[in-house]
Amino acid sequence: IMNKKLSPEDAFYENLTLGLTKTLSNVPRVCNVNLERRQPLNTCQVVNWEQRHCVYLPEDMKKFYLSTDGFVLNWSYQYAPNDIRCVGYIHFPHLLQVTLLRENIENTYTGLASASSSSLSGATNSAAVVKDKWDNPVPIITARTKIFEINNVNEMAKVCMLYDSTSSNNPRFYLLELATLSWQFLAETFSEYLRMAIAHLGLPYWELCFSSFGLPSWTEQLFLLLAPHLLEKHELRRGRVINPACEHPYNIIDPNIFRGKPKSVAKVPANSSKPHNK
Repeated sequence: IMNKKLSPEDAFYENLTLGLTKTLSNVPRVCNVNLERRQPLNTCQVVNWEQRHCVYLPEDMKKFYLSTDGFVLNWSYQYAPNDIRCVGYIHFPHLLQVTLLRENIENTYTGLASASSSSLSGATNSAAVVKDKWDNPVPIITARTKIFEINNVNEMAKVCMLYDSTSSNNPRFYLLELATLSWQFLAETFSEYLRMAIAHLGLPYWELCFSSFGLPSWTEQLFLLLAPHLLEKHELRRGRVINPACEHPYNIIDPNIFRGKPKSVAKVPANSSKPHNK
């Protein structure tokens, strides 16, 4: 079985997801692991997106979209013999779906930011740095900030890509908590955010591990069943880079894989079902 040669496309997705489909297939009660493959974008489509929004995509994110226009991976969990539910979900949107947050919301953030900065004007520079729950600096939203929505997490939070200004091409990734409009740092780069999604196995709402309010209880139960190490106070995660423990060797992405996607992509197999839209 080990001799089975992967097609170039299979090898690309295997490398992109760090072998996650194989890892999940070996987990008891996990079934129906499905990866929706997508055609790559061409350079013109990426440049059009950049020109429309007056920003440059970071290099790793650009290579990703020139290799595959996002992807969806989902899986089911068998709670009982006749109770199988689709719960696992990793979603990287089509580039066209990466959109600016609505203008009125951005204005609200700007107002909040200016209010907080004016209230801190008398403080020293070191004291003026606002930190999130995990002691990471909270972004300072100004008129030059560009905020793009990457994912909506259970209508409770949004994963956002923040550019400090249009001249920047190294946006950071944050979780915006919708109830309080507060920010929690997620990742320094697109590659790190992708690594985090994979390291968390696509467990439902995994991003909420890094929120101030935590996971829904049913999701936490799944974490405890399948990956209890991910709930251990995230001490490794706080160091910015997910350090691969030897028993979890699927945390490292080689950026060179993005160049390995074959030009002509094979058709999606007929037996690959469409994922749910939730």
